[in-house]
Amino acid sequence: MQLELWPRERLSSTELAAVAAEIRNLYWHIRNTRRGMHDARRRSVYRRIAEQKKRLLEAGVSKREILDFLACCRSKQCRAKGCLGCLDRTAHYTRHS
Repeated sequence: MQLELWPRERLSSTELAAVAAEIRNLYWHIRNTRRGMHDARRRSVYRRIAEQKKRLLEAGVSKREILDFLACCRSKQCRAKGCLGCLDRTAHYTRHS
């Protein structure tokens, strides 16, 4: 059991979709920059992804769900139906919120 020292920030469905879209966009930039030529740019993108990942963790999204989503973003196509950034999943969040 983990002791919580601060209240968790709750993300609305639109904010969750925006964070997922931002992460997916950042991974697109990583996939499309050349290694060796743009290493500084790639490192800054990875730092921005880490910030968004921390935001999701603090909002209460499970670590397994975030890791599955990041694996999906690293690939060129969605690997798993219903991951955090899928359109089906986003529609699910907007219906039940």
